[in-house]
Amino acid sequence: MLNLCRPDSDRYWSLSNLVFVTYITFLAGFYFVPNAVDHYKFYIAAVFFPGLLLLPTALKQARHSLIWLSLLAYLGYMLLSSLWSDNFSTAILWRDVRYTGYILSFTLVTLYFFERNRLLPTAIMQLVALVVIVAAAISIATFEPVTQQPASLHQRLVGLGTTDNPNPSAFIYGFFAVIALDYAHKYWGGKLAYVYAVGFATIFLFVILTESNTGLLALTAACTLLFLVDKRRALPALFIGLVLGLVTAAYLAWSMGLLNAAIDVGFSKRLPIWQHVVEQWQAAPVFGHGYQKVIVLAENGTPSIVNYAHSVFLSTLRDGGLVGLFLLLLVYGFALRSALRTALADHNPLYLCLFVFGLVCVLVDVDQIVTRPRELWVILWLPLACLMACELGLTGEKTPDTKDADARADDNHKTD
Repeated sequence: MLNLCRPDSDRYWSLSNLVFVTYITFLAGFYFVPNAVDHYKFYIAAVFFPGLLLLPTALKQARHSLIWLSLLAYLGYMLLSSLWSDNFSTAILWRDVRYTGYILSFTLVTLYFFERNRLLPTAIMQLVALVVIVAAAISIATFEPVTQQPASLHQRLVGLGTTDNPNPSAFIYGFFAVIALDYAHKYWGGKLAYVYAVGFATIFLFVILTESNTGLLALTAACTLLFLVDKRRALPALFIGLVLGLVTAAYLAWSMGLLNAAIDVGFSKRLPIWQHVVEQWQAAPVFGHGYQKVIVLAENGTPSIVNYAHSVFLSTLRDGGLVGLFLLLLVYGFALRSALRTALADHNPLYLCLFVFGLVCVLVDVDQIVTRPRELWVILWLPLACLMACELGLTGEKTPDTKDADARADDNHKTD
């Protein structure tokens, strides 16, 4: 079942209900809007500006979140580091400040929906998962296999939507495969659960066709946790989780060249990039080179591949030094604590699995995280917002309205 009720149940037309619709459309837009610029403009006009009026409510909650406070410290410091960049530009700083504002508003609007109804954000993601399943199926059906192309051309699947690269495409599609599997696992036996099960298989095939090793590793790792952290402790679930865990470990060992003579091509290409980033960091170890990074050009005059750190943690080390890395580790540390607490104490592993999925992706295939809407909005900012809600106790089976009703009933009972 999808608990997709309006955030403002007392009225049909209201600001919160309007933002609710535009927010869902924005998330789904990653999978059907062909132009990333139009998707970006839609967020600003339809989600950001009207959503500003909802932020005071969310801010009252967020100020008690250690994830939120550490996130503000990290983003604030990284923006400040722009001031000691070699080629400082006021225009670029203003652009990054705007991007940061959009990101923070997105997390707060997500938190606002948790505050209105604890089940609502999960229901939103389950609804968007259906859009992703359809988009994945269409992408696979229209994908021309390599055998139909010239022998010299190696083709990787890129899905419908705003992404134009196989790796980010695998990330944003694979993220919702975890949600589809979680729904099928929880509600197995229901008609819609079978739809999500087929959808999960479809997205899994999609990720395979992208040939994104990082996406595949993130997906298998997240699915492993989903079964291992099972509140029913059912033997079939533990067995599936164990098998997936072994497959994930074997895949990782193969990628690193532990099971064969050669290292995976994608992984081997990252090694010299990471070495270059570490060498850059060593020249400014404490405070980094600043968030406005120097563009390194290749021999043909185009930006070199070493511009892209392929790791959030290494890019932070390069740009913000040890101070920036420490602040980023605080964000991830508090988020991991919230994810583990929710998974183990509340027996809800979904947010932990989504967090791990995103963590694998940013470990080996992302650069700077202050961007206009791209894959990081799905794999990083969305799960962080959910974990903020977990940290604040805004997740569970009861809505805030239900809690108030229960409290009033207890007061009346005491009075009687």
